[in-house]
Amino acid sequence: MRKLTTAVAFIGAASLLVSGIAPAAFAANPQDKGTTLATAIVAKYNKTPTSIGITTPLKSVPPKGQFVVAISNGGDENKVLDQGIAAASKTLGWKYRELVGAVSPETQRSLFNQALSLKPNYIHISGIEPSTLSDLLTKADKQGVVVVCSACMSKPTSALKDTHIAGPKTIDLWGQMIAAYTVASTKGNVKAQGITVPLYPILRRFDVSFAKNLKKLCPTKCTYEENDQQLTDIFAGKVPQAAVNIVASNPGTNWLVSDLGGWVTGVSAALKNPAIQIGGLTAGKANIQGLKDGSESAWTGYSLPIVGWSVVDSMARDSIGMPFVKNELPTQILTKQNAKSLVLTAEGDYLGVKDYVKQFKKLWGVK
Repeated sequence: MRKLTTAVAFIGAASLLVSGIAPAAFAANPQDKGTTLATAIVAKYNKTPTSIGITTPLKSVPPKGQFVVAISNGGDENKVLDQGIAAASKTLGWKYRELVGAVSPETQRSLFNQALSLKPNYIHISGIEPSTLSDLLTKADKQGVVVVCSACMSKPTSALKDTHIAGPKTIDLWGQMIAAYTVASTKGNVKAQGITVPLYPILRRFDVSFAKNLKKLCPTKCTYEENDQQLTDIFAGKVPQAAVNIVASNPGTNWLVSDLGGWVTGVSAALKNPAIQIGGLTAGKANIQGLKDGSESAWTGYSLPIVGWSVVDSMARDSIGMPFVKNELPTQILTKQNAKSLVLTAEGDYLGVKDYVKQFKKLWGVK
């Protein structure tokens, strides 16, 4: 367990500006006004989005026959994301393949090497930073392979040509949204424990943004500590017992904030304590059901199907020599209060924009 102290300086004012509420507003609102400000932030992001966030059409239809390889850790979130990439690739008449098992730096490198051996045109990675792949990105560049990363915190380099999808600005906003909800829901009395996984820089960015915004909204009465977990333990189903131990070691805890929704499946049932609210980054199907039945409280709306199609949109633009778009993803905060009005996929995953496929097809000039 560790507190976030000096780490919050890495975010600075960026996470505050992205919501349209300047840092000066926080400075002018002491502890007793923080709840009001937090409530305003929650209200701002309560609405259902209607646009995919991309408006510039392709100048021509992309060539058929391109080959896309996606590298996945095998988690539920990655599965939904890769289904989106597969569907979008099929729409363009492209070949697609998924490689599963990227759960450590070693396996990430191994699967990237395997992807290169397949001689694709494009590779998609999620949350894997250039420092992990380094020489392999150079190898990919020499091979003429273009890499697109969603949820990357680094700037493009070598074969890694696009990192804007779910980048730093989006992550900073999500940290602010969840911090605001925790403050609003407790009236400025947050005692939060984090279920954190430092393997992915994107998740560290969320942790830091959450802590930074919590401190701004609730400077004296709110606390937050991280509890680092191993990805292998998460996939082995050990988080519910870990959560029980964390709460037992920290009396007064009223919030558990997780780096990903799918990682806390079963935690509410294990805790058997409705006074402890659960939420964080990216809701999966089980989390959305938890919002509906009241066992969970607030998650960020990360439309993985739209992310998947956005990844292919970047690849499509590259294939015809167009620049990548830099628009932010559509999003909202998913809560117990708006759970029944959320736009979901047929499988129950968060979607947000109902006609997203129609919007992408119109931009691409395909049917």
